[in-house]
Amino acid sequence: MQLIKIFFSSLSYSHIKFFFFSFFLIIIMNVKQESNFEPNKDDIYHLTSYTWIVKDFQDIYCHMDKSQFILSERFYSPSTPIMKEHQEKRDDNIWRFLFVPHGKSEISKEHISLYLFPLKNEYEEQNGICYRQAIYQIEMFVHNDKRTSLIDPKDKIYNHIAKLNNKYNRCGEYDYCELKNIFPKDNDKTEKTDLIFKIQFYYDKNYTIDIFPSNDIKDNSKDSSLSFENYFNDENFSDITFKFSCGSEIKASRLVLAIKSSYFKALFNGNWKESKSPIITIKDVKYECFKRMINFLYSGKLDSNLSFEELKDLFIESDIRDIMELKKAVSTRIVKHVNENYWDEILLMGWQMKNMEMKQAGLKYFSEHWMEIKNSEKMNNIIVNSNFDWLEELYKAKLFGVGK
Repeated sequence: MQLIKIFFSSLSYSHIKFFFFSFFLIIIMNVKQESNFEPNKDDIYHLTSYTWIVKDFQDIYCHMDKSQFILSERFYSPSTPIMKEHQEKRDDNIWRFLFVPHGKSEISKEHISLYLFPLKNEYEEQNGICYRQAIYQIEMFVHNDKRTSLIDPKDKIYNHIAKLNNKYNRCGEYDYCELKNIFPKDNDKTEKTDLIFKIQFYYDKNYTIDIFPSNDIKDNSKDSSLSFENYFNDENFSDITFKFSCGSEIKASRLVLAIKSSYFKALFNGNWKESKSPIITIKDVKYECFKRMINFLYSGKLDSNLSFEELKDLFIESDIRDIMELKKAVSTRIVKHVNENYWDEILLMGWQMKNMEMKQAGLKYFSEHWMEIKNSEKMNNIIVNSNFDWLEELYKAKLFGVGK
């Protein structure tokens, strides 16, 4: 480090503040991956049903450990009409029930937990489809020598987007049913008791989305199997409105935004007022910037000819809202602006945001234009805002250059 101090000792010292942005961390325990809604009977119809019987639950409950679970055999639901219109031959969807007799966690130990678990079928595997939608309802019955009773602890219809090939993605309830609804009295736990789970799959023309093969869509991002471009800012397919101080509005679908961004997913599943409100007021974000971000979530496309300042704002917003595909697309555009005007900002962004592409572009400019920038105000800004690790990278770039 002494070499670094000697190397920069002749440079003047000035301090210009680099831009800062703030973000908040959302911590939600046991975030559920489903939404419930009141369907219109004229828009919904039944696709199929499946019944799973868990025999001798009293023995299972007594002898299974808290961490153990049971999987049902595989069962199937047909593709929705919108899918069949797109592809004549399409495999049925594959599912399993995942049942936890003692509850998924300590807080649900007096409950049973029940989940719907998706498995990729051959068509989804071959076509790179990463998501699947299910609209369904589950009924639970308790059967013993005394009674066969319908236990309906949740009484809800689920509208769930499953991310396939993810063992932790399952839809359901960690506190699905209290044990006292199954065993009203302690001595009931010794009586023969069967549990019956019946699932009904539905199709709803207002809530079903089109999830097509990724090779049908030009965007190559990991979520490219989902395209909503034709529905952007369409009031007929929106359930939330973003309002801005300038008076402008953007209409969007909670479901689309939750699929594409963990930030929005957490926001809409949260316990604050914005989670359920049909209108959210956006502050401290420019309307055009926010619109570009939402449009990207729908289409996977980014406006051309954006200025450096516009790209910088968009990069920050995409980082706050955890939209990785947009961050990557914007950073690729930003590095094209590495010149005498912006090289220092881009280098600092690369360091601060841990973006290798921007960091390498900034270091490369620094290395190749050392003679012109060594006594500049921008060089002083870099020194002032750098930590020891960054200064060491500068020193190495000056001595050895930066590869492509």
